[in-house]
Amino acid sequence: MKINRNIPKMFKIWFVIPFVIILIAAAVFTGYAVSYKDVSKGMNIGTDFAGGSVVNVVLGDSELSDNNKYNAHLDTVVGVLQDDAIAEQVVAYAKENLDKTIDKSAVKATVSYSQKSDTGANMTLVVKYDNISKTYDPTNELTEKRNELIVEKLNEIYSAENGYANASVTYSNIGATASESLIRTAIISLAISLAIILVYVIIRFELWSGLAAIIALIHDVVIMVALTIAFHIQVNSSFIAAMITIVSYSINNTIVIFDRVRENNKIEKKLNQNAIIDNFEIADRSTKQSMTRTINTTVTTMFAIVIFAILGASTVREFALPVIFGLIAGFYSSVFISPALYALMKNAGDNWKRARANKTNPTFVGQKKKKNA
Repeated sequence: MKINRNIPKMFKIWFVIPFVIILIAAAVFTGYAVSYKDVSKGMNIGTDFAGGSVVNVVLGDSELSDNNKYNAHLDTVVGVLQDDAIAEQVVAYAKENLDKTIDKSAVKATVSYSQKSDTGANMTLVVKYDNISKTYDPTNELTEKRNELIVEKLNEIYSAENGYANASVTYSNIGATASESLIRTAIISLAISLAIILVYVIIRFELWSGLAAIIALIHDVVIMVALTIAFHIQVNSSFIAAMITIVSYSINNTIVIFDRVRENNKIEKKLNQNAIIDNFEIADRSTKQSMTRTINTTVTTMFAIVIFAILGASTVREFALPVIFGLIAGFYSSVFISPALYALMKNAGDNWKRARANKTNPTFVGQKKKKNA
């Protein structure tokens, strides 16, 4: 790929773009938090971390096997979950019995996922949705009240009078299956991975390559989280898996570029033994030499994961979409962030070494400069 400009020297542009994405994510987070009047709603935390409720609707026949009818019944259930009348009753209950003032928007349920289970007359529409935030409902009393009203309303809709003689509606509460232990394990795993990668890159290449690679990986994770917030995609245990996947995957392109940096450094030292190496030029040349390979591997992987995101169920999309964000961030950091960071840090390190050598042995350094001249 022919690119005339020096890519790493344009680092001011490359460094600004991630900050813009983070600011957009922060604005979206604030918007949702203000809209729901609940900070926890700023990020779409799924039931794996926050807990939730499940409503099961059995119609007593195989009507749910028809996709059109299934979607119609799902719309009915979702409509009840977000029913204004039910929300108003919960708000009134909170005011009268708990002396709490809650906004109606904080009471309405948000669906996490839906699916069909079982077969024949036992075929069930399963809908999972969030509980009322612990900020307003630490004991789940309001959530229980809301669930009772939801089941009562659904029983009215799916009653014998309406032609559903064998229908039944039940609900259950589910705990935060992942919660703190999964988050803690993910953070420990991520920290260990970063440490091992840092040591590996330093041993194979040099200190500046290792630091640039780690900063690039942190960038990938941050941008992946920021885009997940910006698009308000649900964060469940699959998101943790996606994050670890990206950390493992995105280092590959960076390693390839730094491998070219090492080879180009060797060539440059052989050709110009006493000359000062232009680290920006080395980083730019290495990036461009690896560009075709980097694009091909990223596009190939992206193609497969996009198919998953389009055709997969909601739980698959919760994994696929963050991976797509991570792949984009990984490509960006490999090409634009890590080479620029390497050149900047390497230049600073080389300048420090020359300044130190100049102080300890100014005559020698002067002679070396004269010889080079």
